[in-house]
Amino acid sequence: MKVCFKIQKNSISDDKITHLKKFIKFLQNSMPLSGEIELWLLNKPIGKMTTGSYNRKKSRIKGLVKNRILADIFRTISHEWAHAYDRQKIKIKDRQDIGGDSENFANSVSGALTKYYIKSNPKFKEEFYS
Repeated sequence: MKVCFKIQKNSISDDKITHLKKFIKFLQNSMPLSGEIELWLLNKPIGKMTTGSYNRKKSRIKGLVKNRILADIFRTISHEWAHAYDRQKIKIKDRQDIGGDSENFANSVSGALTKYYIKSNPKFKEEFYS
């Protein structure tokens, strides 16, 4: 599985990119995806996205990163990653945007994975929350 980063200019610092790449490796081990996925790190939302979106046809995750703390970025990216994992592996049928099984799965898994990753890297806790 390959992740191709598309980073919008002036959206995120190099230090945060380094942490984010390590988090992506953690996601790859926790919820392995098939094929290649693009990860767009953005200054502002594009289209109908909120803080993130997943496009299964283009195999693309978009995440809003400008002026956000890493813990929030991790949660957004892992939420969208969980949607990709669901589409590829689990295939949940209820796809309501709010309150559906797929959305609830992505919410709970992303929260748990983000919390686990942060707790597993205590020496970076301050960087994750600032």
